[in-house]
Amino acid sequence: MKRSLIVPLFILTLLLSGAGCLSQKETWLGFYYPDGCLACTDQYIYSPQFDDRASCLSWATNLKQQRNNSSDDFECGKNCKVPDSSNGLYVCEETFDY
Repeated sequence: MKRSLIVPLFILTLLLSGAGCLSQKETWLGFYYPDGCLACTDQYIYSPQFDDRASCLSWATNLKQQRNNSSDDFECGKNCKVPDSSNGLYVCEETFDY
């Protein structure tokens, strides 16, 4: 009897612990590149953190309208990891622009 309960309890434990991984909250960061210069890291403009893609896109398009420079560029990244050093790169699960 005890043995027949161990396997289902073990499977239930695995399912419940895995559910936390599946429900990870999305975060989005905006990266704005004045004059479209990807090499000019000292000029990048970083957004605050957003809960959804649409908010990030709205931030970027509003900034682009305010700056009124057709050379400017931007992208938004999902669940980005902050770089370890000041000259490191953000690594995001997914990025998009426009």
